[in-house]
Amino acid sequence: MSLFVKEKLYIGESTVAVIFGLIVGPHCLNWFSPVSWGNSDSITLEISRVVLCLQIFAVAVELPKKYMLKHWLSVGILLLPVMTVGWLVIGLFIWILIPGLNFPESLLISACITATDPILAQSVVSGKFAQRVPGHLRNLLSAESGCNDGMAFPFIYLSLNMIIHPGNGREIVKDWICVTILYECLFGCIFGVLIGYGGRRAIRFAEEKKIIDRE
Repeated sequence: MSLFVKEKLYIGESTVAVIFGLIVGPHCLNWFSPVSWGNSDSITLEISRVVLCLQIFAVAVELPKKYMLKHWLSVGILLLPVMTVGWLVIGLFIWILIPGLNFPESLLISACITATDPILAQSVVSGKFAQRVPGHLRNLLSAESGCNDGMAFPFIYLSLNMIIHPGNGREIVKDWICVTILYECLFGCIFGVLIGYGGRRAIRFAEEKKIIDRE
């Protein structure tokens, strides 16, 4: 069925997975019930971390060599001004449409949905239909999807600090800059570079020893 779904219906894998999960999950057929495993919030958090790491690593491997060095300006425009405007506009709409929420709470919800991924439009990024889309646009979407999850961090924690320390601008700025920007984002990028370099060396070693299938 995969060829029919992807080539005829233009439905991404994530949509099929969600529908299948709803059918076999505890609210329908109850063949698969992660709720019975224990703390469902912790399980969801850890599985999401693993899936997110694999997704970002896969995007980095699929991009052309030195793509970020050559197209950093295009990716930077999508990540900084475009994401910032999207975060503020969506937060404003949430604040207006949902009664009972203050603006920092609306910004927190907005930050969670600002980092949209092309996986939700996978037919544009990969598959037969994607061949009609210019390659540079596909690569740009993939690169942005690999970066925007990390770029949502500052938005999320700025909103959280505004909720936790209402009216205390000094505490908000201190926690946001020292903990979120310098430690979690900057140090995370440096650590990610080291992991990526190690992964590249591992793939090169596997290719040299002919223990990996690149087809």
